[in-house]
Amino acid sequence: MPRALSEQETEAFRERLCETAARLYVDEGPGAVTMRRLATEMGVGTMTPYRYFDNKEAIITAVRTRGLNRLCHAMEHALDSPGDGRTRSRAVRDAYIAFARANTAAYRLMFEYPEANRDDPAYREAHQRMWRNIAAHVEVMIAEGVVEGDPAILGHQIWASLHGAVMLEIVGMLPEGYDAASLHTRTVSAVFEMARPKR
Repeated sequence: MPRALSEQETEAFRERLCETAARLYVDEGPGAVTMRRLATEMGVGTMTPYRYFDNKEAIITAVRTRGLNRLCHAMEHALDSPGDGRTRSRAVRDAYIAFARANTAAYRLMFEYPEANRDDPAYREAHQRMWRNIAAHVEVMIAEGVVEGDPAILGHQIWASLHGAVMLEIVGMLPEGYDAASLHTRTVSAVFEMARPKR
């Protein structure tokens, strides 16, 4: 009889399973993600993945949920850093870029493919947490009088620019001499200028 895994070992296996699924999904397409293929890639028995997730859709939802929560944690930690609103906003940007670089397959799966299981409670909660984070650093700058406007809309404008820069960096299509941060800095400066309070 196989040894029962500890809670830590179980979580580590789930994480490896999610990482493998994200890589296959992004590299080879959704059809590559089957429970049998995942078992083969991980060197375990065919039925082993079913002990951790009901099906591949549950795994993909877990990849998105875990990714969103880890990204939000990084952004929240960055927003808690010292400095004025602009400084803290840059820290949030840098945390976002660092996450995307360190977790490229999961990042692409989170944003590049149609959502699955939108009604999953854990995913829905992570999704709402992300929406709060998009506005949070803008709310700080509004409170300081640096910008004015709807924090959700300004946050989405900033996020759209950042996500676009990150994706261009991932696929190697940025202009020579630029990375995601430097390109985003130029774009977001224009957004901040437009949102500057009218005196």
